[in-house]
Amino acid sequence: MKLNKLSLSLAITLALGSTFGMAHAETTAAHTKAKTTTVTNTQAKAKETLPAGVYTDTKDNWARDAIQAMSQAGYLSGYSDNTFKPSAQITREQAAAIYGKVLQHNLNEQELADIVTKESATSYSDVEADRWSNSAIKLVSAAGVMQGTSKTAFTPSKTMNREEFVASAASLAKKLNITTPVKTEKIRFKDEDSISLDYVADINYMAERGIVASGTTENFNPKQPVTRAQAATILNRMLNGAGLATPKHAAPEAKAETAVKEDAKKVEKAVEKDASKLSKDAKKDVAKLDKDAKKDAAKADKAVKEDAKKAEKAAKADAKKVEKDVKHNKSEAVAQKTEPTRTVRPVRRSTLKALDQKQQSSLEDKVFVELNKTYKTPEAFQDYGVMYWRDNQLHVALKSDSDISTVKANLASRGDSTVNNYVVVEPSQYSQTEYDAIDANFRNYYSKNEKAGTILATFPDVENNQLYAVVSTASKDTQQGISKLFGSKVKMTVKR
Repeated sequence: MKLNKLSLSLAITLALGSTFGMAHAETTAAHTKAKTTTVTNTQAKAKETLPAGVYTDTKDNWARDAIQAMSQAGYLSGYSDNTFKPSAQITREQAAAIYGKVLQHNLNEQELADIVTKESATSYSDVEADRWSNSAIKLVSAAGVMQGTSKTAFTPSKTMNREEFVASAASLAKKLNITTPVKTEKIRFKDEDSISLDYVADINYMAERGIVASGTTENFNPKQPVTRAQAATILNRMLNGAGLATPKHAAPEAKAETAVKEDAKKVEKAVEKDASKLSKDAKKDVAKLDKDAKKDAAKADKAVKEDAKKAEKAAKADAKKVEKDVKHNKSEAVAQKTEPTRTVRPVRRSTLKALDQKQQSSLEDKVFVELNKTYKTPEAFQDYGVMYWRDNQLHVALKSDSDISTVKANLASRGDSTVNNYVVVEPSQYSQTEYDAIDANFRNYYSKNEKAGTILATFPDVENNQLYAVVSTASKDTQQGISKLFGSKVKMTVKR
């Protein structure tokens, strides 16, 4: 699984696609092109003084906690100057982008696939194919979370008022089967007569569960525009209450060896907790599993080193072949020998023009020139981050916030439009080396416990901080064992 420059063009196009922000894509800090060195330095300074998810204009805001929770979860984001603009109003397409992100993170593959099949029937005359919000609007419309303002128009730039936003949030909650308990059955608002009849049921649904405040002394203000702070608060109450607001990104500095040790401690703790609830025979089985897991870990460490040597040797051989023949079909065949194509989830469409094999290789060379200023060699870089292609963009995911700022500045200083448009620098919890260690441990456990099964593909899912594995079969015991041993670090999917 060890990643090198020559295998980058085969990195998996992840299912969840482009990250939606709350505002237009050009304002999303993690996925926009680098602007200027001055802006980059401003971002770096803000990150050094404020916690993740807290912005310069929200640190003293009444909705600070909600904004921070939703930002850390990856559902909302700030602007390139490290502000959030909590008082700004929400448009229909911005709401669609938020809801689309929530759906992608919380529906399973089959549910998403069912929605995607309905997208072809969704079309609005005022939503152009290259509009930044087109994919999100199609997704939420096909899911039944939001509808057009008419049969042919979505009116994407129209500001949403409170009754419209709360009603659409209620549709999202029902789509996700959020079962927040009812807190009060008798709902009254001081201005209830001014609420549109079409929205009364959904607003009552949200008020009964405490997601929006109610009471005879409370005004709902149905026609008042929704602000970014209010939207974050409503979503936080709804998603946190259902356990769907887990932060996506953290940035520990531990290396692969530390990650393996932490895994072992968690496994040991989980085994001890479960053992107290099991029968005498079950306890013996758990003890045996613990012993086998430790042996597997030792074997995995040895296997990782051996695989690294083989991968380096194979990479050199592949490099010579690529230099001799740069034709697309030839280079594609060579790349497939290095690592099989493994598109296993629905692909989100990108508005960027796709780069061909030669253009991708040229872009990778440019990026490595800048990375080598910090990490000296591509091999050394693998201890600090991971690189992969997704949605026609080259993603450079780094563990250190300070490294992110440095790399962004170096890339921006090139003044290269291709680099600016096609390279995304983002945070990652794990480096390539750490992903390799997780991968090796997973492969050892799976091959030992699933004799008739085959591992079809494994690759880093950086957005969700986990290794994504596709297998041909997995028994209930194997699935439970994987969950117990690796927790959220491994997402295993069975594809028959």
